[in-house]
Amino acid sequence: MKNIDIVCTSYHKPQIEKMLDVAKKAAEEENITVENIYWLPGVLEIPYGIRKVNSNNVDGFVVLGIIEKGKTKHGKVIGQTVINDLIKFQTGTDGKPVGIGIIGPGATPEQIEERLEMHAKNAVLAVSHLIKDINEWK
Repeated sequence: MKNIDIVCTSYHKPQIEKMLDVAKKAAEEENITVENIYWLPGVLEIPYGIRKVNSNNVDGFVVLGIIEKGKTKHGKVIGQTVINDLIKFQTGTDGKPVGIGIIGPGATPEQIEERLEMHAKNAVLAVSHLIKDINEWK
């Protein structure tokens, strides 16, 4: 059986809680055990948080967050920085697969609502397939 940790952001907590419910259901359907759920303040803290909780007890991670549209390019910078760092984590020596369920950057309130379920489920499916594929390669 595969197992994962889910890392959630507290900003937009009501929406993230909906995503978390979808992610847990998708994990169950994929025969994945959710070992731990961690809450962090925002998307920018995700890479640090994953590195701090990374252990041999889990096969991968799912991250859930939202970067909404602002008046500046701040969200775009955060999004690019976080995604780049998550890719570095995945490909590093101690890294593990990460299913990325981050809506945005630049998401409007309408886009956030319509993407909650899809992004959460797809993040679980991505990490599930990565874990399965990697185990088959060995």
